[in-house]
Amino acid sequence: MLTILSHEKTLHQPTLSRKTFFCPEFVPTGVDDDFCLPCGCPEQLPQPKFPSPTSALSPQELEEVEECIMAANDLLLSLVTDDEINERALQLNLRRLRKQFVTVLVDCGNKKEEVSGIFLDAGKDFIILVNSETKNVTVITTNRILFFSSANRKTEAHHEQELISIDPCLRRQLTFNFGETVTKSPFLLNLFFGLDLSMFLESYVGYYCYVRTDREKQELDGTLIKIRTNSIELTKYDEKQAVDFDEICIMELEK
Repeated sequence: MLTILSHEKTLHQPTLSRKTFFCPEFVPTGVDDDFCLPCGCPEQLPQPKFPSPTSALSPQELEEVEECIMAANDLLLSLVTDDEINERALQLNLRRLRKQFVTVLVDCGNKKEEVSGIFLDAGKDFIILVNSETKNVTVITTNRILFFSSANRKTEAHHEQELISIDPCLRRQLTFNFGETVTKSPFLLNLFFGLDLSMFLESYVGYYCYVRTDREKQELDGTLIKIRTNSIELTKYDEKQAVDFDEICIMELEK
Protein backbone atom coordinates (compact mmCIF):
# COMPACT_ATOMS: atom_id res chain seq x y z
CA MET A 1 0.00 0.00 0.00
CA LEU A 2 2.66 2.52 1.01
CA THR A 3 4.14 3.69 -2.30
CA ILE A 4 5.39 7.12 -1.39
CA LEU A 5 8.43 8.56 -3.01
CA SER A 6 11.39 8.45 -5.29
CA HIS A 7 10.09 10.08 -8.44
CA GLU A 8 8.27 6.93 -9.46
CA LYS A 9 6.97 6.51 -5.92
CA THR A 10 5.74 9.99 -5.25
CA LEU A 11 2.64 10.53 -3.12
CA HIS A 12 0.37 10.28 -6.12
CA GLN A 13 -3.29 11.08 -5.73
CA PRO A 14 -5.44 8.00 -6.53
CA THR A 15 -8.13 7.94 -9.15
CA LEU A 16 -11.34 6.03 -8.56
CA SER A 17 -13.79 4.55 -11.04
CA ARG A 18 -17.38 5.80 -11.16
CA LYS A 19 -19.97 3.76 -9.30
CA THR A 20 -23.68 3.46 -9.80
CA PHE A 21 -25.78 5.66 -7.52
CA PHE A 22 -29.06 7.54 -7.55
CA CYS A 23 -29.46 10.93 -9.16
CA PRO A 24 -29.23 13.83 -6.71
CA GLU A 25 -32.35 15.89 -6.16
CA PHE A 26 -30.82 19.02 -7.62
CA VAL A 27 -27.94 19.55 -10.09
CA PRO A 28 -27.08 23.18 -10.96
CA THR A 29 -27.25 23.92 -14.66
CA GLY A 30 -24.00 24.57 -16.49
CA VAL A 31 -21.59 23.44 -13.79
CA ASP A 32 -18.66 21.16 -14.50
CA ASP A 33 -18.88 17.54 -13.39
CA ASP A 34 -16.65 18.01 -10.35
CA PHE A 35 -18.46 15.60 -8.06
CA CYS A 36 -18.73 12.44 -10.20
CA LEU A 37 -22.37 13.18 -11.09
CA PRO A 38 -24.30 10.50 -13.00
CA CYS A 39 -25.57 10.93 -16.55
CA GLY A 40 -29.26 11.44 -17.27
CA CYS A 41 -30.10 13.76 -14.38
CA PRO A 42 -33.03 16.08 -15.09
CA GLU A 43 -31.98 19.47 -16.40
CA GLN A 44 -32.52 22.39 -14.07
CA LEU A 45 -33.30 25.94 -15.14
CA PRO A 46 -30.66 28.55 -14.27
CA GLN A 47 -31.44 30.36 -11.04
CA PRO A 48 -30.48 33.97 -10.19
CA LYS A 49 -27.65 34.32 -7.71
CA PHE A 50 -27.25 37.15 -5.22
CA PRO A 51 -23.73 36.96 -3.77
CA SER A 52 -22.86 39.01 -0.74
CA PRO A 53 -19.37 40.17 0.27
CA THR A 54 -17.63 38.02 2.86
CA SER A 55 -15.86 40.98 4.40
CA ALA A 56 -15.80 44.78 4.46
CA LEU A 57 -12.10 44.60 3.53
CA SER A 58 -10.83 44.66 -0.03
CA PRO A 59 -9.79 41.26 -1.48
CA GLN A 60 -6.10 42.14 -1.10
CA GLU A 61 -6.51 43.33 2.50
CA LEU A 62 -8.61 40.27 3.34
CA GLU A 63 -5.94 37.95 1.92
CA GLU A 64 -3.23 39.65 3.99
CA VAL A 65 -5.31 39.39 7.17
CA GLU A 66 -6.07 35.71 6.54
CA GLU A 67 -2.36 34.96 5.99
CA CYS A 68 -1.52 36.67 9.28
CA ILE A 69 -4.21 34.67 11.09
CA MET A 70 -2.97 31.39 9.62
CA ALA A 71 0.65 32.20 10.49
CA ALA A 72 -0.38 33.07 14.08
CA ASN A 73 -2.38 29.82 14.37
CA ASP A 74 0.58 27.81 13.06
CA LEU A 75 2.87 29.43 15.62
CA LEU A 76 0.44 28.72 18.46
CA LEU A 77 0.13 25.08 17.38
CA SER A 78 3.92 24.75 17.31
CA LEU A 79 4.09 25.99 20.91
CA VAL A 80 1.60 23.43 22.23
CA THR A 81 3.30 20.98 24.59
CA ASP A 82 1.58 17.88 23.17
CA ASP A 83 4.30 16.19 21.07
CA GLU A 84 1.86 14.80 18.51
CA ILE A 85 0.25 18.19 17.87
CA ASN A 86 3.70 19.79 17.74
CA GLU A 87 4.92 17.30 15.11
CA ARG A 88 1.83 17.82 13.00
CA ALA A 89 2.11 21.62 13.15
CA LEU A 90 5.77 21.44 12.13
CA GLN A 91 4.93 19.11 9.25
CA LEU A 92 2.27 21.47 7.87
CA ASN A 93 4.70 24.39 8.03
CA LEU A 94 7.47 22.45 6.28
CA ARG A 95 5.16 21.26 3.50
CA ARG A 96 4.96 24.85 2.26
CA LEU A 97 8.51 24.41 0.96
CA ARG A 98 7.51 21.75 -1.56
CA LYS A 99 9.00 22.10 -5.07
CA GLN A 100 11.58 24.59 -3.81
CA PHE A 101 15.34 24.11 -3.86
CA VAL A 102 16.48 24.10 -0.24
CA THR A 103 19.67 23.66 1.75
CA VAL A 104 19.40 21.95 5.13
CA LEU A 105 21.98 22.05 7.90
CA VAL A 106 21.91 18.69 9.68
CA ASP A 107 23.20 17.79 13.16
CA CYS A 108 25.08 14.51 12.91
CA GLY A 109 26.84 13.91 16.21
CA ASN A 110 30.02 15.98 16.31
CA LYS A 111 29.59 17.08 12.71
CA LYS A 112 27.24 19.50 10.94
CA GLU A 113 26.44 18.61 7.34
CA GLU A 114 24.72 20.52 4.55
CA VAL A 115 22.29 18.70 2.28
CA SER A 116 20.67 20.35 -0.75
CA GLY A 117 17.89 19.28 -3.08
CA ILE A 118 14.33 19.80 -4.21
CA PHE A 119 11.97 19.68 -1.23
CA LEU A 120 9.55 16.92 -2.15
CA ASP A 121 7.44 16.51 0.99
CA ALA A 122 7.40 16.26 4.78
CA GLY A 123 6.04 13.55 7.04
CA LYS A 124 5.36 13.78 10.77
CA ASP A 125 8.99 13.29 11.75
CA PHE A 126 11.01 13.54 8.53
CA ILE A 127 11.50 15.50 5.33
CA ILE A 128 12.22 14.26 1.81
CA LEU A 129 14.59 15.90 -0.68
CA VAL A 130 15.33 14.80 -4.24
CA ASN A 131 18.78 15.16 -5.82
CA SER A 132 18.21 16.99 -9.11
CA GLU A 133 21.05 15.05 -10.79
CA THR A 134 20.89 11.49 -9.46
CA LYS A 135 17.14 11.60 -8.61
CA ASN A 136 17.97 9.74 -5.40
CA VAL A 137 15.76 10.44 -2.39
CA THR A 138 17.29 11.88 0.77
CA VAL A 139 15.44 11.46 4.06
CA ILE A 140 16.28 13.62 7.09
CA THR A 141 14.58 13.29 10.47
CA THR A 142 13.20 16.63 11.66
CA ASN A 143 14.89 16.41 15.07
CA ARG A 144 18.25 16.62 13.25
CA ILE A 145 17.46 19.83 11.35
CA LEU A 146 19.38 22.88 12.55
CA PHE A 147 18.68 25.37 9.77
CA PHE A 148 16.72 25.77 6.53
CA SER A 149 17.60 27.94 3.57
CA SER A 150 15.16 28.37 0.70
CA ALA A 151 15.67 30.20 -2.59
CA ASN A 152 12.07 31.45 -2.67
CA ARG A 153 10.97 33.12 0.56
CA LYS A 154 7.66 34.41 -0.82
CA THR A 155 6.31 30.95 -1.58
CA GLU A 156 6.96 29.72 1.96
CA ALA A 157 3.79 31.39 3.26
CA HIS A 158 1.58 30.12 0.45
CA HIS A 159 -1.27 27.84 1.49
CA GLU A 160 -1.99 25.51 -1.42
CA GLN A 161 -5.42 23.91 -1.76
CA GLU A 162 -4.13 20.47 -2.65
CA LEU A 163 -7.43 18.71 -3.34
CA ILE A 164 -9.08 21.47 -5.36
CA SER A 165 -8.44 19.74 -8.72
CA ILE A 166 -8.78 16.07 -7.78
CA ASP A 167 -10.68 13.44 -9.73
CA PRO A 168 -14.46 13.97 -9.28
CA CYS A 169 -15.02 10.37 -8.18
CA LEU A 170 -12.29 10.72 -5.56
CA ARG A 171 -14.03 13.88 -4.33
CA ARG A 172 -17.27 11.93 -3.89
CA GLN A 173 -15.52 9.04 -2.16
CA LEU A 174 -13.81 11.41 0.29
CA THR A 175 -17.19 12.96 1.08
CA PHE A 176 -19.14 9.75 1.65
CA ASN A 177 -16.42 7.15 2.44
CA PHE A 178 -13.67 9.21 4.05
CA GLY A 179 -12.05 6.62 6.32
CA GLU A 180 -11.97 3.80 3.78
CA THR A 181 -10.67 6.08 1.01
CA VAL A 182 -7.92 7.77 3.02
CA THR A 183 -6.48 4.55 4.47
CA LYS A 184 -5.89 3.22 0.94
CA SER A 185 -3.73 6.18 -0.13
CA PRO A 186 -0.38 7.17 1.44
CA PHE A 187 -0.77 10.62 -0.14
CA LEU A 188 -4.08 11.20 1.64
CA LEU A 189 -2.82 9.64 4.89
CA ASN A 190 0.09 12.05 4.92
CA LEU A 191 -2.10 15.00 3.97
CA PHE A 192 -4.77 14.45 6.63
CA PHE A 193 -2.83 12.78 9.46
CA GLY A 194 0.88 12.61 8.65
CA LEU A 195 3.03 9.52 8.02
CA ASP A 196 5.85 8.62 10.37
CA LEU A 197 9.25 7.48 9.13
CA SER A 198 8.70 3.75 9.66
CA MET A 199 5.50 3.79 7.57
CA PHE A 200 7.23 5.74 4.80
CA LEU A 201 10.20 3.37 4.63
CA GLU A 202 7.92 0.35 4.17
CA SER A 203 7.72 1.46 0.53
CA TYR A 204 11.49 1.12 0.15
CA VAL A 205 12.13 -2.41 1.37
CA GLY A 206 14.47 -3.91 -1.23
CA TYR A 207 16.11 -0.57 -2.12
CA TYR A 208 19.80 0.09 -1.67
CA CYS A 209 20.45 2.90 0.80
CA TYR A 210 23.26 4.86 2.45
CA VAL A 211 22.91 5.82 6.11
CA ARG A 212 24.91 8.37 8.10
CA THR A 213 24.69 7.83 11.85
CA ASP A 214 26.02 9.04 15.20
CA ARG A 215 28.04 5.88 15.57
CA GLU A 216 31.85 5.78 15.50
CA LYS A 217 31.50 4.23 12.06
CA GLN A 218 29.55 7.09 10.57
CA GLU A 219 28.46 5.67 7.21
CA LEU A 220 26.65 2.41 6.52
CA ASP A 221 25.19 1.06 3.31
CA GLY A 222 23.25 -1.96 2.17
CA THR A 223 19.90 -3.21 0.98
CA LEU A 224 16.97 -2.26 3.18
CA ILE A 225 15.33 -5.55 4.17
CA LYS A 226 13.24 -4.89 7.27
CA ILE A 227 11.46 -2.01 8.99
CA ARG A 228 10.65 -2.12 12.69
CA THR A 229 8.93 0.47 14.86
CA ASN A 230 12.21 2.01 16.03
CA SER A 231 14.85 0.62 13.67
CA ILE A 232 15.76 -0.60 10.20
CA GLU A 233 17.79 -3.59 9.06
CA LEU A 234 20.29 -3.56 6.19
CA THR A 235 22.10 -6.43 4.51
CA LYS A 236 25.38 -6.41 2.58
CA TYR A 237 27.47 -9.42 1.57
CA ASP A 238 25.10 -11.64 3.56
CA GLU A 239 25.80 -9.64 6.74
CA LYS A 240 22.91 -7.92 8.51
CA GLN A 241 23.15 -4.63 10.33
CA ALA A 242 20.43 -3.04 12.52
CA VAL A 243 20.26 0.74 12.87
CA ASP A 244 18.04 2.57 15.37
CA PHE A 245 16.08 5.57 14.11
CA ASP A 246 17.57 7.64 16.94
CA GLU A 247 21.05 7.08 15.47
CA ILE A 248 20.15 8.05 11.90
CA CYS A 249 21.12 11.51 10.68
CA ILE A 250 20.63 11.18 6.91
CA MET A 251 19.39 8.38 4.65
CA GLU A 252 19.86 8.32 0.88
CA LEU A 253 17.73 5.86 -1.09
CA GLU A 254 18.87 4.91 -4.58
CA LYS A 255 16.39 5.45 -7.38
